[in-house]
Amino acid sequence: MESYEISKVLNSSVVLAENGKNEEVIILGKGIGYGKKSGMPISNSQIAQIFRPETNTGLEALLSEVSSEVIDIATQILKNVRAQFSDVNPNLLVSLIDHINFALKRNQEGISFENKLYYDVQTYYPDEFILGKAALKLINETFNIELSKTEAASIAFHIADSRKDENVDYDSMKITKLTEEIIRLIGVLAKREFDPKSLSYRRMLIHIKFFVERLITSKQLSGNDDAMYEHVLEEYQAARNIAIRILEYLDQQYNYQVTSEELMYLIIHINRIILE
Repeated sequence: MESYEISKVLNSSVVLAENGKNEEVIILGKGIGYGKKSGMPISNSQIAQIFRPETNTGLEALLSEVSSEVIDIATQILKNVRAQFSDVNPNLLVSLIDHINFALKRNQEGISFENKLYYDVQTYYPDEFILGKAALKLINETFNIELSKTEAASIAFHIADSRKDENVDYDSMKITKLTEEIIRLIGVLAKREFDPKSLSYRRMLIHIKFFVERLITSKQLSGNDDAMYEHVLEEYQAARNIAIRILEYLDQQYNYQVTSEELMYLIIHINRIILE
């Protein structure tokens, strides 16, 4: 295994390091940066995950802002997932860190979004859902909070997405094409150029892809939370205008009609990406 030397400590669970070829990497591991200084060697036994900055734009900034507790919990969840599934994408760790951090922020602000596909996830991804429930229990116990039980479904989605293959019962090419069209539209309407290697782009890609899957398979979210719907429309006006243009495009080009519930979540995801 390669040897690494610390170049910068971001927190007790994240360090920047260099290998023998003077290539910079980001290394995660519980306690890997605790009491360490630049120039010190890294024990391979402490390494949980290694990322290369050039293929993970924005990762260093995210990890420097996230608490070591969030990183440690995400690392433990990934370890539990890998014990059951050997085919998970290494980037699942980044998705988990980002999701947990965002969920904790929403909880602090008193904002709760229910995942309407909670019961569907139990049916379509039963093994991932069990892991999601275990992950939620660990998060709640660690931070002494009570996140919505539907967070288990959201975590299960991340796990399922990290191990997806092409053996699916819908047109994957159609989903890919429409997902790319929507993301391109968001970029044009928001006057933004997205970096495909960035964390925010990958996050948006996941949410838009699930939205398109539900659209194509006629399994859209539906609900009656009118108060939340009106709040989102009023609060996120720039994102709302972009989302409405996208709905017009979907109607004109594909004859797809989108539910108000799906519109609400689309606005939320667009708002997050255009603010970053």
